[in-house]
Amino acid sequence: ERVFSAMATDRGEQREQLERIKKLFKEPSKSLKGIGALKSLIQLDLRFQGLTEVPKEVCACVGLNKLDMGCNKLSALPEEMKNLTSLKILFLTSNEFKIVPPVLSKMKGLSMLSLMRNKLKKLDCTDLPQDMQWMIMTDNQISEVTSIGRLKKLQKCMFSHNNLHKFPEDVKECTSLQMLRLANNKFENVPTSVFKAPRISWIALSGNPCTRKLVEIAVSGKSTQVDYKTLSFGETLGEGSGGKVRVATWTTTEKKVAVKEYRGSRFSDGTARDEWMLNTALPPHPKILSALGSFSEPHLGLVLELMENATSVGGPPSLVTCTRDTPPRSGKLLSDVFALKVAKSICEAACHLHKYQIAHGDIYLHNTLTDAKGNIKLSDFGAGFVYPKNLQSMIEGTEVRSFGWLLDDLAKFTESKSQSSLITKGLQRLADSCTKDGEPSKAPNFGILLQEFEQLQKSVSKDTQQVPAVQSGKAA
Repeated sequence: ERVFSAMATDRGEQREQLERIKKLFKEPSKSLKGIGALKSLIQLDLRFQGLTEVPKEVCACVGLNKLDMGCNKLSALPEEMKNLTSLKILFLTSNEFKIVPPVLSKMKGLSMLSLMRNKLKKLDCTDLPQDMQWMIMTDNQISEVTSIGRLKKLQKCMFSHNNLHKFPEDVKECTSLQMLRLANNKFENVPTSVFKAPRISWIALSGNPCTRKLVEIAVSGKSTQVDYKTLSFGETLGEGSGGKVRVATWTTTEKKVAVKEYRGSRFSDGTARDEWMLNTALPPHPKILSALGSFSEPHLGLVLELMENATSVGGPPSLVTCTRDTPPRSGKLLSDVFALKVAKSICEAACHLHKYQIAHGDIYLHNTLTDAKGNIKLSDFGAGFVYPKNLQSMIEGTEVRSFGWLLDDLAKFTESKSQSSLITKGLQRLADSCTKDGEPSKAPNFGILLQEFEQLQKSVSKDTQQVPAVQSGKAA
């Protein structure tokens, strides 16, 4: 279904725009011919329209700030698209592009671009607008990336499921880059150049030869196979493109569990098999949502401990926040004491992971679960990978930086009462320490940070520790 979003400045214009849209839907064959007249059109969704070329009428919609032409048969963009000076977000997912359309370099206002699932073999970043902030090149055939260092505002960069065997040295000049996804490529060695980007915080490297061999070693001999027939399924807890999570009773133990079943094989952060292997190899820990077992028939799946009525501590990043979490979906502020408990719990989990040279790759509040009992667990290892021990200080330091952003978000989502402001100040101090630009190996490790949290806890009065998990105020 074609979706149009219009914004008008007054009621008269709103009525006029509404009548135009009604007319377009009554005459779908002529709908594209009429959209150029919608001067207030700001978003346009043309997915699944069988387009082989961009209609000229689209280029007349000068007010557009978001355009989605995914799932068509496009292989080129017209020069007239440079007239879309307000366009900030452009999705060209699942088309037929073999090269980056030249006109993109002239679209100076573009900040987010998706060319996911196309046929690109090379990416020359001089073909892109210099102020690009978010770039999605997942699932192409890219074997070479050049001139990425010119993208000074690039924060989020997705290159999983390509043919990369090296990454350019000039990535160190990407002074805003925080998230980089390189899962399921051809790296024989960990591309250490990426850790020279001064703000790099989240990285995914699973499914490459250099990391897959390590997880295969870690998982060998750890058979925890579960007979699928012993699982009696109940309600669905969550569902996505890769599969779903359901409540089940494991009849062998009569225990209620959560079962994650993989239906797809690839995700933006990695592959189903790599996530499955990592969870199977992962040593259990009370602050990690651990796998109790796994199965490979009739498809890949994990049996996980069940957290009843669990919720995420934070919301996932939005198009606006890019790499940063959004406030809790409840809209309520967190108590300082609860925030400290979250911080210490995730620090304990990360300390455990890096003891075994395991990177989580996605340390966020939206991957942190809590329940009514006050349990706190780190979840979702889709971006996780096993790394060589000689790179521990570099990779752990990168994860410390992502943890620092988590602390910064916690401080923002926390209500500071006079008797507990010491906690908020402590969280912010540690956040600042963790998120300094530069060489990640110079960051404090999780063991040192854990000592800091223990000391901070001792500094808080016993009365403060009884403050409930959630306050009545609204999150900013």
